[in-house]
Parts: sequence; structure tokens; C-alpha cells
Amino acid sequence: MLTKGNHYEIDITDMGTSGEGIGRAEGAAVFVPGAVMGDRCEVEITKVKKTFAFGRLLKVTEPSPYRIEPLCAFAGDCGGCSLASMSYEGQLQWKEQKVRDTLERIGGVKNPEVEPIIPMEEPLYYRNNGQFPVGGTVEEPAIGFYRARTHEVVDCPDCLLQSAPVVTAAQVIREYMAEYGVTPFDPRTGKGTLRHLVVRNAEGTGEVMVVLVINKGKLPEQEELTNWLAEALAELEPDPVTGVRWKLRCLALNVNQNRGSGSVLGDKTIFLYGQERITDDFDGIQYLISPRSFYQVNTKQAKKLYGTVAEFAELRGTETVFDLYCGVGTISLYLADKAKRVMGIEVVKDAILDANRNAIKNEAVNAVFTCGKAEEVLPPMVEKGTRAHAAVLDPPRNGCDSATLKAVADAGVERIVYVSCNPATLARDVKILKELGYEFIKARPVDMFPWTAHVETVVLMSRIQD
Repeated sequence: MLTKGNHYEIDITDMGTSGEGIGRAEGAAVFVPGAVMGDRCEVEITKVKKTFAFGRLLKVTEPSPYRIEPLCAFAGDCGGCSLASMSYEGQLQWKEQKVRDTLERIGGVKNPEVEPIIPMEEPLYYRNNGQFPVGGTVEEPAIGFYRARTHEVVDCPDCLLQSAPVVTAAQVIREYMAEYGVTPFDPRTGKGTLRHLVVRNAEGTGEVMVVLVINKGKLPEQEELTNWLAEALAELEPDPVTGVRWKLRCLALNVNQNRGSGSVLGDKTIFLYGQERITDDFDGIQYLISPRSFYQVNTKQAKKLYGTVAEFAELRGTETVFDLYCGVGTISLYLADKAKRVMGIEVVKDAILDANRNAIKNEAVNAVFTCGKAEEVLPPMVEKGTRAHAAVLDPPRNGCDSATLKAVADAGVERIVYVSCNPATLARDVKILKELGYEFIKARPVDMFPWTAHVETVVLMSRIQD
């Protein structure tokens, strides 16, 4: 029986959802942060549960063939890159296997066809959306990421995942805080001004949005801050492939006074400079991006992801497509020129407003968006005679509501293309769809998040013919 404080030598045979190594001791699973699949480790047991335990990595006695020295100097402190000690080849192999194992174990799909994961050619500096907590002191502000399992902010002057505009904007804010005495917010006392920094950039146009999340009040010398940001971004080297240059298009304050909220952004946004949205050019499609818009954080891989969606949907220009959880219409508009009609459904009103703006901007007259729950919106459509060849489901991490899955099945669509960033909820919903008359055809993982434990997957399911 495992006892807290005891030491064990453990073989790491798998990785957990947060990127921790998993091995076994005394017949129980032991989760070991910092261990890599294939390591043999000396581990101290730190917490014992009924059927599993947690351990602290003391020493790697036999390193995994996938173990590497982290590329980032902050990997030991920052809680961001859970797979920093694992080679990219190892990450891809593990993620592909995780999708396969989860579909079989939870989804009940025997020997699922999982195609090779789509890797990034250059798996660095890929994020177009940086969200940084702010900490430290006025004299030495910290802008970066929380230390693992704490609310202590680790200052990260550079990040191998963030784009150059994101890193540059963060450095400008550090200098601005020190120069003008802007206090970082302290969640323990509720005092201080600056809580978070959010930076979004559009790779296709070079437009950059900077949002400063404050507790209350206002910031000093806002015009000076605007000039600093604009000059710093303009001095960056243009993209070596596209030649696009970076430029400040939006500077905003967002007020968030809720101490207990896990949400970065509050309800009130004040625009200080430029436009309220930036525009990206995504393979010829113009997308408007607001501070709250959902937009894939890895633009290069998003193009491969959406290409897979279109391929699995098998559109020839004559079909109707349902796009559920459509957000601001990114997938809908990508499919619009490949289908006769795309009908997007989304429960968030602001997202639907942005989706309609995007449709107008792209003159996509065959893309129609409706606000509401899919399980409530779809049945009346079907009753009135609307039929669709395919349905695209792209839900949040917790997956689809069972009522939504039933509504899709009752609509009689021939093909379901399910996009998910959570293999467990994906597999759960695959099992439900099988019970509703669909068969699993194949899955294709896409590595949208290198150096983290997350993986995006596209699954194709087909209606079983009577």
C-alpha cells in the first residue's frame, strides 16, 4: 500500500491530461509532474488517494528517448508548457496514441482508424492570442504566466509559444508600468490597477489589438502608451514569408472588478485608440476579431484543421450544411464557397452579431446565422422542410449536450464532422452518436498546441443506412 513520503522507482508508461507522467507503484497509478513517457524515475509519494497517488520527481535514473533539455529558460517555473521536456516527435506520437486509446476506451470504437497527426512545420511562436496575468511590483512588474498550481506570476520576457507582437507589447507594458507607477493587481487584497494583458494579432493583415484589464480607475498618460506600442510594433521585422508588417489597430481598457471570477475580461470595455475590432485575412476570408471573439490561436494549423473539415464533409457545391456552435462564423464562412448554403447556430448573441458582420464583409449571402440552442432551433427548421447533407459540431471542451446530438440525428444529416479539443468528451459523444444511428469512420488529429498536452481532433461519422 502506498504511503506518503515513501520513495519508489517507477517506469513512466503514459502521460496525463495536464502533461504529467503516469507510472505504477504497488498496483496504483502514480501521477508525476515533470516525468516523460519512457523515463525510469525515483519518485517520492506526496499524496495518496483511494485508487491513485501523486508523486514528486526526485531523479531520472534512465531518461526516455523522448526526453530533451527544455528550449525555454522559464520551463522550470512557468506553468504553461507541460511538455517542455519532451521532444516534438514524442509529443506527436503520444497525442496520436491518446486520441486512438480514448476513442477505443470511452467511445467504444474497436480499432479506430486514426490518421497520422498533422504536425507543425515550425512548432514555435505560433500563438496569435496572449493572455498574461500581471504581478510583481511597480518597480519590477511581472507579466507572464502563473507558476504551476499557484497564483504567483512568473515574469517571462520571452515565450517560445507567443508571436513577436505579443512579446513586444508585453515588454512595452513592463516599461510603462515602471515609468508611470502603475500598480499590479493583488487578488489577495483586491488592491492595485492592472490585472491582465491581452494581445491579439492577425497574421494575414498584421493588425494588433492590445487590451489592458484593470481593476478600476484609469491609466496615466494613455496617449504616450499608445505611441510607445505603435512605435514598438512598427519596428518589428516583417513576416519573412508574407512580408506583412505589424501595426497597432486597437488599444482598449477592460474593467474587471470581480475578485472571484475566473474570467480574464470583465463586462465593460473602453476603446482608447483605433478600431473596436481587428481584421484577419484567412485564405482570402476576412474575419473580424473583437476582444471576446473565439478565434483559433494557431492560424497556420487552423488552415489545416478547416481544410480537414471541408474534406470530411465532402461538399460539391450543392449541399446544405449545419454549423453548430458556430461562434463568429469561422468554419461557416470557410465552407460557404464550397456548399450551396451554410446555416450557423450559436447560443451567444454577441458571437452571432459578429458572424453576421463577417458574412456581410465577405459577401457570403449563402451563410445564415441564428441565435439559440441547437436542440431548440434545429427541430422547427426540419419540420419546415430544411434538410442538410452534413453537420459540423465544434463545441467547447465539455462537448455537446446530449439533446443537441439527438436533434442532429433527428435532422437526418448524412455526415457529421465533429471538431474537438478534448479527446475524452469527443469519445463520449461519439459513443452517443453511435447509439443514435451513426458509425465512426475515421479521425484525424491536428497539433494545434505544440509543447502542451492539448490536441485538436476531427472525426467523421456517417449515418447508417436502413
